Amino acid sequence: MFHMSREIYDKTEELARLIAQGPEFAAMKQAEADGQRNAQLAASVAAYAEKQRLLEAEIGKDEKDFDLIGALTRELDEISGQMATIPAYQAMRQARDDYESLLQGVNDVLRNIIEPDIRCACSGDCASCGGCDQG
Repeated sequence: MFHMSREIYDKTEELARLIAQGPEFAAMKQAEADGQRNAQLAASVAAYAEKQRLLEAEIGKDEKDFDLIGALTRELDEISGQMATIPAYQAMRQARDDYESLLQGVNDVLRNIIEPDIRCACSGDCASCGGCDQG
């Protein structure tokens, strides 16, 4: 287990609360809730999970049926492709991507402040910086 000072923990908790109150997190949670209520998406997710379970079981066998593994893999690809056309899935994926982009941005700012490199030798105030495209 890692050790963290109380001050760092408190500031991290504060940041987490700000992120959780932000529009990216709210949009992601709403898109996920909408996706769970979408019958077409729910059926696709259930079908995908079942095929994935069958594939994992087959891969785990000593005597593998490679034709079955190939067929299940193709079916998974087909279901995945079908899911990608469902608007509720697209909205959910976009909201998740936006949230993950926010988290990556937070990590980038932390990294650049702690260990600034040649691209970003700044104080972290990206509003006045034109050098690293982080702002």
